[in-house]
Order: sequence, then C-alpha cells, then structure tokens
Amino acid sequence: MRKTILCLGLSVSALTVGSKAHAQFAPAHTSNYLDTRRDSELRHQTLARMLMTIGMNPEDNAPVVTDTSPVLNMPVRPFEPRPRRPRVHGDDSNAYGLHRSANPYQSGRRLPAVVQVNREIGLSVTGNWSNYKEKAPYEGADTGYDRETGWTPGLQFDASSMFDLYEVEHIFLALHFNYGDSDVAYHGSAYMPGIAGVSPYNTSSHRMTTDSRIEIGKGFMVTDRFLLTPAIQAGYRTWNRDIKGFDGVSSSSEDYGSFLAGIVVHLDYAISNAFVLRGRLGWAELVGNHMDADGIDGTFHLRSRPEWDAALDFDYRISSSLHWIGGVQYTYFSFGRSQVLSQHDGLSYIEPSSWTNGVTMHTGLAYGF
Repeated sequence: MRKTILCLGLSVSALTVGSKAHAQFAPAHTSNYLDTRRDSELRHQTLARMLMTIGMNPEDNAPVVTDTSPVLNMPVRPFEPRPRRPRVHGDDSNAYGLHRSANPYQSGRRLPAVVQVNREIGLSVTGNWSNYKEKAPYEGADTGYDRETGWTPGLQFDASSMFDLYEVEHIFLALHFNYGDSDVAYHGSAYMPGIAGVSPYNTSSHRMTTDSRIEIGKGFMVTDRFLLTPAIQAGYRTWNRDIKGFDGVSSSSEDYGSFLAGIVVHLDYAISNAFVLRGRLGWAELVGNHMDADGIDGTFHLRSRPEWDAALDFDYRISSSLHWIGGVQYTYFSFGRSQVLSQHDGLSYIEPSSWTNGVTMHTGLAYGF
C-alpha cells in the first residue's frame, strides 16, 4: 500500500514539472504570432513567383496564380534561351549590348548641340573683301605700292563629321571649299619706256580664287556645352588675276598657286540646344608657292610665308535636320620675293614680296545628320 501511494506521488510530481518545462520552452502560439507567420510565408511565396517569372513575355498570357494557400504552385514553362546580341568588336565591356552602344551617334538619343554642329553638310553664299599689296621692284618716290582691293562674291561648301572609333571619342573630319569670282579695283604702276619710266597706273582686275582644305582632329568635351577641337589642316589655294589694259598699257594675267599645312583649333559653345557659337583660330605655312605670268618664260617660285586666320560663326537649328549657318572670318597671308627670271631678249624679271588682308562673310543652310 505504501509503495502504491509513493508511486502515485512521484507520477504527479513528474507531470507537474513537465508541464512547467513545456510552458517555459514552448510558449503558446497567439493569434498575432500566427498572423505574422502567415504574412511572412505569403511574402516569400510572392517573391518566389516574381523571381520565377522574370524575363517572361507578358503577351504569352502565362497563368496568374492568385491562390494564397500554403501550397506553392509555380507556373511551369519550357526553357527557351534568349538570343544573344551581336558582339561589338573593340569594346569588350559592351560585348553583348549590356551597356551603352559602341557608337552613340548611331543610337536614338539626341546628340549634344556642340557635337551636332560638327555633323553637317552646308552651302553658303559669300562676300570676300581683300586688300592685296606688293612693293614695286623699282626704287623711287613715285612707285609706291601696287594694290588690288575690292569685294568678290562667291560660294562656300562645308562638310564635317564627328564620330567614335573603338575607344577614341569625337574624331573630327572636315572638308572646306571656297570659290570667288569678280572684278576689283587695281592701283599700281606701269613701266613706260621713253615716256615717264615708272608711273601710276589705275584700272580694274578680274579676280578668281579657290580655297580647298581638309582637317583631321579630335574633340574634347570640356563641359556639356563647350567642345574644344584641335586639328591639323592641309590644302591648296589658287588665285588668277587678269589686269585690264588701259591708256597704252597692255593687259596682263598672273596665276598663283600655293600648298598649305598647319593647325587649327575649333571652339564650339552652345548658348541653347538650338543656337551654337563657333570660333576658329588657325595657322598654316604656305609652301610650294608659284606664279606664272603671261608673256614670261619660266615660273616664279615665291618664298614661303605663314597664313593666320580667325573666325566667328553661328549655327541655329531650324528643325531636327535643317540649320541656318553664317559667320565672318579674317585672314592674313603673304608671299616672299621670287628668284630672278632671265629672258631670251636679255631682260630679267622678278616678283616682289606681297601681303594680303581679307575678310569673308557667309550665310547659308546646312543639313545635319
């Protein structure tokens, strides 16, 4: 009997201690706790569905799962690999089109205004004022300077492009051609044997000029609105003059030609997205200068001299592709004295040194691409 009572007492004590231990280590699940667990499971299910459906085409009408039951039913789709984009050579960081295109000028985004003005083909009408002087080879107070001064209308063609090549940005190429043709005033001197020796001579001269150049350089974006483009330039210029005869003096003609090579700096600043101011500073050495005169045997080779020019232009975008362009340019160049050419009749001729100041104004339209 005692043993039986002792066993019952031990059993009751064990059950009491076990209930207290369960209450300590396994607290009761309240309604708030269960709601929190359910919301967390729903959020995880929603995130899993989002990860599984990334890259799907919405037009495929994949089944939309709205069931919020604890059982996760994922949409089952056959695996379809996405096609790779063509590899862009020369740009490993952009091999499969993950970043910006290798040539942003071929993408659909709008170019900066200072870059767009360097991607144009333009045609302008021009007015060129020139003042040519040369010192007569004869000494004396009455000889003075031979001068040719006046305005010459003409046309000007400009084409330029700016692009990226591999890792090099803003490569610049440009073509320039200027043509002028008109009569100008001539004030000079003439040699009249047996009368007065060298005397003043005033008449008119027909003037035709061409200027052809090519430029290669690289642009540097100083800011979003300011582009600095240094470049090298090379070209060839001509000048044909026909001095009309007058008062017993016969007419004469001279044909000049010069190669040139030098450097130029373009400065483009965008006042707005449609209006850009354009500056230019250039230097070139005139080499291979030559002149052929009517009635003279041989060619005069003139000494090399520099050419300096400065220009201020504007570019106004009328529409997405049509631009109004214009500006003014000042140019100074000179020729050195030539060698002496001896003729069969015993006479000798020389072409004196000369210098020219010129101002060219132009306005026209350009097509931007």
